[in-house]
Amino acid sequence: MPVIRLELCTEHISIDQREALLDAVWDTLRISPGMVSANGNVELALKQCGAGVDPADAPLVRVDGQEYRNVTPARLLTLLGRWVR
Repeated sequence: MPVIRLELCTEHISIDQREALLDAVWDTLRISPGMVSANGNVELALKQCGAGVDPADAPLVRVDGQEYRNVTPARLLTLLGRWVR
């Protein structure tokens, strides 16, 4: 099974927002940026996604290139639930 790349875009989010998203990932997968989950399915990265990121879309999360806009920690948990079984 290929590794799923989970990218948290750092543009236009506060430190508190970033930490809340990272806490959601940690609570679910027990990984921090640069790590791969124990089952080898998910890799987490913090990324500067570029000037094309609209502030209205933040927080922006990419899963294997698929963008999810205005992601809350609760929404991220829903996305992560697909890989935690």
